[in-house]
Amino acid sequence: MKTFVKGKLKTVVEDNDRRIPQYLASGWKEEGTTPKQQDDADKRTGKAIDDVNASEDEKKGKGKGKAAAPDQKVNDAIKANANAASESEEVDDGLLKKGGK
Repeated sequence: MKTFVKGKLKTVVEDNDRRIPQYLASGWKEEGTTPKQQDDADKRTGKAIDDVNASEDEKKGKGKGKAAAPDQKVNDAIKANANAASESEEVDDGLLKKGGK
């Protein structure tokens, strides 16, 4: 990603955007772009996309009929990963013996 500034205006474009020479010719100045820090939501989304891609690769060529839209599958995978993370926490239900008692 590249950031260009002209006065108070700012725009961000892809590195291979075909309009970059036009921006420079029109007086736009290129500014350094700092990548966004990834948080837990970004990591969960990335994992969900990877899960859906892996699932799609397994299903290719098997003729299972029309599948759900990829966006819907990613949303479902995000929910499933969030549920799994919340359910994986250890819960003390009083049945586990700790400390030799």
